[in-house]
Amino acid sequence: LYGAYMRNGPNPVFAPKGLYHWFDGDGMVHAVYFRDGKASYIRRWVRTKALRDELARGGVTLSGIMGPFDLSGTADGERARNIDYCKDTGNTTLTLHNGRVLAQWYNAGATYALDPLTLDTLGEETFGGAVEQTMNAHAKTDPRTGEFIDYDYGDFRNHLTYYVIGADGKLKHRTRVDLPGPRLPHDTTITPRFTILHDFPLFHDVNVLRRTGHRVVQFHRDLPSRFGVIPRYGTQEQVKWFEFEPGYVLHMVNAWEDGDWITMDGCFQPDPTIRRDPSEGILSSMLAYLRYKGHLRRWRMNVKTGEKSEQQLDDLNVEFCLPDMELYGVKSRYSYHQRIPTDFQTLAFDGLVKYDHEKQTREVYEYPKGWYPSEAPFAKSTTGPSGGADEDRGYVITLATHAKDYAAEAWIFDAQRITAGPIARVKMPGRVPGGFHAAWMPGRHLWG
Repeated sequence: LYGAYMRNGPNPVFAPKGLYHWFDGDGMVHAVYFRDGKASYIRRWVRTKALRDELARGGVTLSGIMGPFDLSGTADGERARNIDYCKDTGNTTLTLHNGRVLAQWYNAGATYALDPLTLDTLGEETFGGAVEQTMNAHAKTDPRTGEFIDYDYGDFRNHLTYYVIGADGKLKHRTRVDLPGPRLPHDTTITPRFTILHDFPLFHDVNVLRRTGHRVVQFHRDLPSRFGVIPRYGTQEQVKWFEFEPGYVLHMVNAWEDGDWITMDGCFQPDPTIRRDPSEGILSSMLAYLRYKGHLRRWRMNVKTGEKSEQQLDDLNVEFCLPDMELYGVKSRYSYHQRIPTDFQTLAFDGLVKYDHEKQTREVYEYPKGWYPSEAPFAKSTTGPSGGADEDRGYVITLATHAKDYAAEAWIFDAQRITAGPIARVKMPGRVPGGFHAAWMPGRHLWG
């Protein structure tokens, strides 16, 4: 192993003003570095503007996403930026670009640049002033060109702005893409020639949001799921929209081209209806939003003829899916998911799942009782053959915390035999709170 496992997640500095939601916790990045047969660990808070203000004042200044909200002074409750009245914590994702790690927030927030070796916050990343708005959390860096591909959207905007940032951090392309109304996309997918934008029939009531600050999200079963295929440097007029079964996707695995066809695999929720249980008390709304039922699905789109198809690949309840991240945009055979129990009160991971997308088979390792691991990226072995059938020659890494005593460990799996369990376990020096997304940062980008 030569590189670093990094994971973002919430770790609040101060007690919240109102009800606490996972997305409100100040972003903390945990990094386990592997080099010369040894492991080292550091963790740092993402020093967002909100956190800096709170540290200076000695307490919380902004509400979390569950409120209460102060909409006084706004234009009828409407703001241009999502984060003006709601705390942006930078606690969700991590993307390597232009020699820096970029931390982003789940509901479109500011982008913060971190030093990849110290995790010190270098400041808000606007790419030379090219991005004035918030950006979607799940940007993609093309591993072949180094380009950073993302978009912004807003709570009250009926469009998104699509960006391509060059490997040098400078704007290469920007265009507006109109939508039927304000939407809540979460991910995006890329191929060498195209970007696939997402428009799902799960979105909030703008009028309620304007009056109260609360996003009341509803599933509109009569509307289709839509994917907009845009050439990487394309304009709105070049977007080709494909309609599929209504539902929602938090995270895609990957997409690739085969002639005029695009194949895309991801975790599909056929019924993302928010179902609250009043018996759960004041946190029922949060718990309902975090329950999940979905499975692996494949969509195919022909950019020339407009033909399309979709296919359920499995029925296991899985999410937080990653291929070899250095294969984003090209055909990948394997992916690594978290199994999610359907009888749990809210979101939790109880097993590591490896999918073979070519054979359409799976392998499952059930986590020991009481242990709660994190998203698990693939790390390519620096020795031995590569390519073809050896695409999975390497390791799968996760950070795991025990619910009873908060012991934390980094677990390393042989990717070719994950059912054997971890082949190494590295004890962490302190508690690692539960978190969101992880990434593998290859050593050549860190040390050369």
